[in-house]
Parts: sequence; C-alpha cells; structure tokens
Amino acid sequence: MSVICDTCEVQTNIRVGMSNRDVQPFRFCCQSCGSPIDFTVGRKAGQGKGFTGAREIPAHAPFDDLTNFVDLHLDFPVKFGKYVMGNTPFLMAIQQIGHDRFAMHNQRLNQLNTLYEKQAEIRNLIRLYSGNDPQLFRIRVEKFLRTRLKSSKPEDINAGLYLLVSRAFEPFVNVYSVKDTAEGYPNVLIGLAKKDKTKLDDFIDHLANTRFLRNVQLDGLELYPAILDAELPLRPALFLDFDDKYEGGGLSPARVSTDKFNTYKDLYKDIAEVLNRQVVIVAGFNNLLHRGDYNAFPDLGRKKQPTSLNDFADIPFGSKMDWLDNCWFYFDREAVDNHLRNAIAHFKAEYDDSTQLITYFPKLEGMEQEKAQTMYFLDFMRKLLISFREMHYLHHLVKSIFYYRILIQKKDR
Repeated sequence: MSVICDTCEVQTNIRVGMSNRDVQPFRFCCQSCGSPIDFTVGRKAGQGKGFTGAREIPAHAPFDDLTNFVDLHLDFPVKFGKYVMGNTPFLMAIQQIGHDRFAMHNQRLNQLNTLYEKQAEIRNLIRLYSGNDPQLFRIRVEKFLRTRLKSSKPEDINAGLYLLVSRAFEPFVNVYSVKDTAEGYPNVLIGLAKKDKTKLDDFIDHLANTRFLRNVQLDGLELYPAILDAELPLRPALFLDFDDKYEGGGLSPARVSTDKFNTYKDLYKDIAEVLNRQVVIVAGFNNLLHRGDYNAFPDLGRKKQPTSLNDFADIPFGSKMDWLDNCWFYFDREAVDNHLRNAIAHFKAEYDDSTQLITYFPKLEGMEQEKAQTMYFLDFMRKLLISFREMHYLHHLVKSIFYYRILIQKKDR
C-alpha cells in the first residue's frame, strides 16, 4: 500500500505482513514529520483499511528506494529502512529463528488469537474469585474451563483459579519452567516443616493475619487481565524467546507494529510493585532456611541492617536482593530494571513515536536532566514480559502457601 501523510503530504510505501488475528490494528509514524498513522485490517472491520492520519493512494510496485518505506507485521519485530523485494517480515522471521522455532512461536500466536477475544470473560472470572461468592465463581469457571471442580471448598476454588490462570496465560510463559518451579514449592515447605514446623507455622500465620498474603495474591491477580490487554505489542516480544542473538536492553533497530508506550509504562511499574512485595515472602523463607527465624537477616556490616521482615519490606526493591544470602529462589536479574522503574514512577520517561525510542532519567538531578538512558519500545515490552513471568512464578508460591494453610494447618485463608 501507499499513503500520503495528512500532516506533511509526504508519501510512505507500506508492506504489510498478515497475521492470523481476525482484527489487525497497525500504527506507525510518518518518517518525515513524526505524525502517527493508524489503520485496521480484518473481517470485523469489514476488510476496510480505515486510515487515520493519512489517505491511501494507488501503490506502484516494486517500490523505489527514494520514498519512505515501512514493513509492518503484528507477530514479529520489523525494521524500517530501504525496500528489498522478497524480504517480507514473514520470511525474515523464519530466517532469523528457523522453521522449528517459528512453529513454536506460531503455536503461541494461535492461542493468543483465541484468548484475546475472551479478555472480558477472563477479567470477570478473576473478579469473581476476589469476591465473596465462591459458588458463583465455581459455576462460571467450570463453564469457561469445560471441567468440573470437586467442590466449593477453598482448596478446590483455588484449584479452579490457578487452572484458569495456567490456561489463559499459557502463551506468555515457559510452561515447562513454570511446572518445574511450581512443583518445587511444596518441597520447600515440607523441608521447612521438617526442620521446625512451629517456626514455619508462625511465619505463615503472620502472613495470613496481617492479610499480606491475601493482598499480594489479589494485587497480582489484578494485573493478569492487563497482560491480555497488552497481547498486541507483546507478540514481537514473545518472538524474541527464540532469537539467540537478541541481547536484552540493547538498542535494537527492530520495531513493533503497534505501540503506545504511555499505555503500558504503568503496567510495568505495577508489576514491579507486586514483585517488590512477593520478595518479602521469599526473604522470610530464606531467613528460616539459614537462621531459623523469618525476621533474622544476614549481618552485612551495614548501618541500615533490617531488624525484621517488616523493616525489609520498606527497603527499595533494588537493594532487597543484597539481603537474600544463598537464596533458595533464583531471581532473573533482568526481571526488573530498577532505573527504568524509578524513572517511570517519577514521570521521567519520554517517548518518541516516530523512532519508538524511550529516553528516561533514573536519578534525581535537580532542575537539569542530563544523565539519560535509552531503549526502544520493543526492548521495553521484552522487559515487561520477563517481569510478568517472574511475578507469575512467585504467584504460584502464594498458591502453595495457601494450600499449606488450608490443608496442613487446617485454617482459613
């Protein structure tokens, strides 16, 4: 296709690779003036392109090298540059990761094509779990999952919730890694119970009585529907799972064919906040393992030594890892970029739509902001995806603690 920008009257030639998604909204910015141009392709849009910000003109192929050119595809990273006949986004993606890995990526995409249409239903089911009517949740989740729960007891309601989460968000995670991690949590609990059940029970009682455990669970659950809402810009980020040459955080020239950084920056910050609290639970277990007291942290010879788990909870996320000595849980250090998180939290992140470049200022510098860091939107969505995965691992830890409390301690959540 070819279009003329409404703002500067400059032509752009477009090659659009088609996804299997029934509705495909695209966005790019005019390379001459930076104005956004949007259009949608798909049967629900009546197959009409519906350009906003530009008007379509007859395209004359093959395209020349003098006219602005963009490649677009929802499912893979794309590059802006000179037109090369035959270098379609689809063929470039296969060349980048190979046929076998492409087949795995395509399987996830097919799942997303089905799940994104169920966003509202999944959001409502999670809301019902958080409410006070477990029987209604059971009825609705059984219908959605096409299965039967054993009862409306807390342990079976929990089973329904985590079966829902596992199925609805399978495309976003490494299924085998999640399975191995989740199945390892009961072993950690059993090991601590054998070492000193009274101290383990005291810790879990503390988590439950302060409602910390319940609040962390519900705050995490609130973010799951937002991940489904972000499935469009996450598609090319998922593709990078299979690209051995990708280095996270680098200035990748690849772009996303639909981008709204301001929509997703708060989601990244919210995931980081939940992770910040989930780490408190990890620290409590770590202290029990190494010192037999969930409030006892290692002596690192520092002035600001946390004297309790409550003190530890107030430590900035970036410093929390220092107090997890020989930690039983492996943290992906790429899960949260504390500099980026701080910049977003303090409204010090700028976004250039035309280049998809994010410029952020992670430190307080008074009136002048000179020490900037940069990354592209694709790299940002990759960080968001990795952060979600880490939160998801720890969400399963919360699940295991609830099962211990219900089935072993015989207590209410």
